[in-house]
Amino acid sequence: MSKLRAAVVGVGYLGRFHAQKYKNNTAAELVAVCDGRLEQAQNVAQELGVKAVKDPRELIGQVDLVTVAASTQAHYDLGLLFLEAGIPVNMEKPLAATAEQAQRLVELAEKKKTLLAAGHIERFNPAIVALKNDLRSPNFIELIRHTAFRARGADVSVLHDLMIHDIDLLAWLAGDGEVADMKAWGHRLIGSSTDAAEVFVEMKNGLKARLSASRVSSRPQRAIRVVEKDRALFADTGALELETIQPVDLNAAEPMRTEKKTIEKKDALQAETDAFIEAVRSGHPPVVSGRDGLRALQIVEKIEKLLGGPR
Repeated sequence: MSKLRAAVVGVGYLGRFHAQKYKNNTAAELVAVCDGRLEQAQNVAQELGVKAVKDPRELIGQVDLVTVAASTQAHYDLGLLFLEAGIPVNMEKPLAATAEQAQRLVELAEKKKTLLAAGHIERFNPAIVALKNDLRSPNFIELIRHTAFRARGADVSVLHDLMIHDIDLLAWLAGDGEVADMKAWGHRLIGSSTDAAEVFVEMKNGLKARLSASRVSSRPQRAIRVVEKDRALFADTGALELETIQPVDLNAAEPMRTEKKTIEKKDALQAETDAFIEAVRSGHPPVVSGRDGLRALQIVEKIEKLLGGPR
């Protein structure tokens, strides 16, 4: 089978990495990079030895699949362009600026029978994959993501920028994306939209969860904890460790047993890119579907309503 011709649209900070990952996959050939800032596209194109394009319409008929890593506000129009042409799309998260737009993209992809994947990279984090594979029956999940402020991503709220990753992970780890009830708190500190938020969730299957996201933290923190009936699991995405704690004998000198498993390091963005290419080649569903991305956005918008509307 001949190589799939690929392009990346939007080659700023993140898009440049996407383009590099295509160069590492032998089943695809990166043929072009596209950016509304032609000079930016030319810089990345020169680095990777491919064509630079300013107008994404020039890619129609020239590529077999695309990754869109442009600004969130551009996702909808770009998604329409490529899906209408029957070109599979790997869309960086969030899938679109609004759930309504995301719904239209999902419906168009299904109508055109064209693959639409959502770029929720945490599904490919090796520590989180190991956690998912080790789960039995979770009762409680806690997902914490705190970072220092950075301008990149500040055009949207912390819900769209950071928490949306954990919203997707919650549905995936819980094995059920249906939310029964939510309570939320949030505030603005630097930007014009929510900079920090706490959300308490109850799923329809009875599982409870706490999500905490902040982009104005002085102490960066990433924590993932799952509690089951007889044990607790902690995934360390930095050290790539999975820790399991469970009671042995409460009367013993060491009543709890702790096991640590080191996880093999893997490039999550490369894994995401490879999975997208394989889904296009095989015709199998993507690891993270357009409907998964839509579900995450719908939950984000429900949280926004609890906080008093988009802010």
